[in-house]
Amino acid sequence: MSPQIHSRVLIKNFLTVFLPLSALVGVVIGTIYYQQVQTEQVLLKTNELRKVDLQTKVISGDFNSVVSDLMVISKQNELERILDGVDGQQQALSQEFLLYSGYKKLYDQIRFLDRSGKEIVRVNFNQGEPGIVPEEKLQVQAKRYWFNDTLRLNQGQVFVSPLDLNIERGQVEQPLKPMIRFGTPVFDRRGQKRGIVVLNYFGAKLLENFNQAFANASSQGMLLNADGYWLKGGKPEDEWGFMFPDRKKRTFGKTFPQAWQQISQQESGQFQTAEGMFTFTTVYPLVEGQKSSTGAGQAFAPSQNQIDPKSYHWKIVSRVSPETLTTKSNRFLSQLLLLYAGLVGLIGIGSWLLARASVNRNMAQLELRQSEVELRKLVEREKILKTRLSSQIRNSLDLNTILSTVVVEVRQLLQIDRCQFFWCHQEDESISLELSQQACAPDLTEPLGCSPIQNVEAISEAVIQGNLLCFDDIASDSWLDFKSRNLLVTLGFKSLLTVSVQTQSGHLGVIVCEHSRELRPWSDDEVEIIRGVADQLAIAIDQAQLYNQSRAATAAATIQAEQINQVLHNLKETQAQLIQTEKMSSLGQLVAGVAHEINNPVNFIYGNLTHVSEYTLGLLELVELYQQSNAHSTPEVQAHIEAIDLDFMAEDLPKILISMKMGANRIREIVLSLRNFSRLDEADMKPVNIHEGIDSTLLILQNRFKQTSGNAGIEVVKEYGDIPLVECYAGQLNQVFMNLIGNAIDALDSYNNKRTLEEIETKPSQIVIRTQLRNLDRITVKIADNGPGMTEAVKQRLFDPFFTTKAAGKGTGLGLAISAQIVTEKHNGAIWCISEPGQGAEFWVEIPINQSSKLATASTATLSRV
Repeated sequence: MSPQIHSRVLIKNFLTVFLPLSALVGVVIGTIYYQQVQTEQVLLKTNELRKVDLQTKVISGDFNSVVSDLMVISKQNELERILDGVDGQQQALSQEFLLYSGYKKLYDQIRFLDRSGKEIVRVNFNQGEPGIVPEEKLQVQAKRYWFNDTLRLNQGQVFVSPLDLNIERGQVEQPLKPMIRFGTPVFDRRGQKRGIVVLNYFGAKLLENFNQAFANASSQGMLLNADGYWLKGGKPEDEWGFMFPDRKKRTFGKTFPQAWQQISQQESGQFQTAEGMFTFTTVYPLVEGQKSSTGAGQAFAPSQNQIDPKSYHWKIVSRVSPETLTTKSNRFLSQLLLLYAGLVGLIGIGSWLLARASVNRNMAQLELRQSEVELRKLVEREKILKTRLSSQIRNSLDLNTILSTVVVEVRQLLQIDRCQFFWCHQEDESISLELSQQACAPDLTEPLGCSPIQNVEAISEAVIQGNLLCFDDIASDSWLDFKSRNLLVTLGFKSLLTVSVQTQSGHLGVIVCEHSRELRPWSDDEVEIIRGVADQLAIAIDQAQLYNQSRAATAAATIQAEQINQVLHNLKETQAQLIQTEKMSSLGQLVAGVAHEINNPVNFIYGNLTHVSEYTLGLLELVELYQQSNAHSTPEVQAHIEAIDLDFMAEDLPKILISMKMGANRIREIVLSLRNFSRLDEADMKPVNIHEGIDSTLLILQNRFKQTSGNAGIEVVKEYGDIPLVECYAGQLNQVFMNLIGNAIDALDSYNNKRTLEEIETKPSQIVIRTQLRNLDRITVKIADNGPGMTEAVKQRLFDPFFTTKAAGKGTGLGLAISAQIVTEKHNGAIWCISEPGQGAEFWVEIPINQSSKLATASTATLSRV
């Protein structure tokens, strides 16, 4: 075979292996990246929606609290005595306002004004302390818009001013003081309107709470009024634009016109533009009976218009910038590309070795087909060819050649004075460096065979720990101590870069880049290049050593292929485990959310059923007394009694109420079990009642135990022992119980499908759950079924990831693997199975009561049964 044909065949065989494997790895890497980006986007969108919704509830809650305070103050006994004309009550009312202001610390002013607008009582809150305003300093506020807007209201109605800045003497008060005024008219006992009560609420409190919600978030939170002016979240010079003539054009709509077009026309939503991702909602803090107006930007100007509760609204907007949206995904993409580059390199080496081995075999087969006359020559040529190939392999994977090439290439690439590679040998507490290869600038004197950095203890320790050290200017670097700096400067070093090379075989080396003629700053790109060179050199060293130990090129190529398959398998396994973990986390969040939302209305219904029952019985007794006192009722009444069947109603209505109470109580038990199962608020280990976790799991699976047309039904037997509270991750342990009990149900259902009705009646399906205390320091949970059992071969692979005996699409094979990981790694416990064919299966879960006293046998005898 001619050299040209040999090269073409070699390249063809190489590409036949290399291209499909590289494409497959690329597809896997791309899939992982796509799924990661999708998951991050879903989480980000969910968090932004939750954050905006929470702020809506907080603002509405603040308004309700202030209105409640206003109603309390307007009903003060001292105020009612003043309205009734009792003298000397102003001082008592002032004291009440003073105490209330000091307790709440939310109101700039608390005032009572008569119908003429004169302040009768006013308490100011300045510099953290409340104070009563003397009578001679009380003012007349008859020209203020909020006084007139409040005075025209009816009894029980509340006026709420816009959120604006406080104005003093016709100018915006400095520093800025955001304010909302809440007012309500007050009436005397004869129903005559006598004045108003006003609370000046510190709007800064509301804005501060809003700001804190976005303090550590990656998004920008903004609060806008109905016209799109910033109340909070914009640049300081852009906020409160409607209060300053020179800021009239500084609105959200001017800055983000495309986003404002959607936000202003919709109640809530989430969308993405070139300016980022926007999440928004509309807040309507006013309720029925509360009024507002447009307010006035001048001190004594009247309101321009009265507005209803639906027109008084704000917009809560959260913006995630385009840079934030892409930063994390770009970082993850870079990591995947580095991984892909490394895998492609391994695939290339393996493919090349396989191609060469394949060509060698083909050439040998061609030579064997020649005539017997040329046989001896063919054998000799084959020996020569093998010798050449062996020589080429040795040349390409020779360790010294590799190291020499590395130092030369690094020196030329970085344009430095000297690059050296040392082998590191650690004996006891000392370290010695053996020079292996070096490359110097032509005009430099060859260095000695030892390394100066060996005498610098800090650098030697960093080499052993595998750290990278980068010194742009040794003479001024603060990381080095004085003695080390002087030593290196004396030896002529100005800039130094060292990176450790740690191989899988345990060998340790170090690449030293030196510059002595002038300062040499090391850029981040250069540092990353040296890191990559160190990683590739570690791989090359391992490959060279592995090649020297290999018996043939084909065996080496096979090992490389197996390593690649293992990497792909690990990637697939990690992906599946991430999906399973996210699924269980989402299930827990859903369960906790449903339980929380159901709990409040159920408690309301359950609490009121008692009163409804009492009222109903009272009404029935009253009807009976009426019947007894009016023996001769009119024909119309008698006809209506017969039409509604009064006797049956009186007998059946208490029964209905009892049934409703039983149903509400059952819902409360279900909600409690759902909350016990989810345990989302217990991220840390806590002492937990294990029986509650098992009961909540059984309640969730209860519908699978019932007998139906296609299901024979399963009996659950609980044999709980006397066990203490156990320190554990309750949510994760509930996941283990869910997996084990669910598998038992699946096994029994599958078993019953193969049995006749007589066999099922003779041996009904049953799951037995036992708990007991062992050795005073651990508890054991046993979950047994009387199903078909399993063979020894199945038991051996029971906890292997992706192993399942269920039909395709019925199971992932991750349930028991994750359960074993939760028990052994998270709780320092043990899990194993006892089963024989036809004898059912019993799973044992054993964990310590306190994690500080781990199972003594967790890492030896007990865990060996898993």
